Amino acid sequence: MKIPNFATHYYLPEYGPFKSLSELPLGGEDPHFLALLNRHQSDPDYRRRYGRDYIQKRKLVEQRLRALFIERGGQPQIEHPNYLILGASEWFKNLNRHHQALTIDLSDLNPLTTSFTFPDSFIALSRTDKPYFEKVFLLNELTELVRQFGLPNNDHLVPYERYWEYDFELYIEIQIWQPLTQQS
Repeated sequence: MKIPNFATHYYLPEYGPFKSLSELPLGGEDPHFLALLNRHQSDPDYRRRYGRDYIQKRKLVEQRLRALFIERGGQPQIEHPNYLILGASEWFKNLNRHHQALTIDLSDLNPLTTSFTFPDSFIALSRTDKPYFEKVFLLNELTELVRQFGLPNNDHLVPYERYWEYDFELYIEIQIWQPLTQQS
């Protein structure tokens, strides 16, 4: 099984790359923020859904993610990671018709500031029913993890309507714990 040698960061052009919802203050009463969380209600090309307490849960997951990464020897430089997907994901890209994408070669990633989860970190740290849940992996473990569990390849089976009700193992998520810019 060939492991992709790059990671992709998907973002909305109006916000730009490498922005984190977690950096917004809790409560999120800003009208632009609320519009983003509810955008799926008015924009049929925007398929991403957020629950009412998504940001609060996300921040808790990120705290655990960061702590687990540090326990494994990681050296995060920021509180909230930049998220990428191993290889590319048409499913994730098409969550929003206007998604833009940036790719980064895996060889350009710093092992001290890069972790990954199988699958998405929100799922991986919210469940315990599989051997790779509740774990954060290091870059040098990628080959072994893929050898043992394979690469997710079911994204074509998961519809956008009510996707949150499916076994959400659509991609391997890479977290970069250092500041990034579009030129990174």
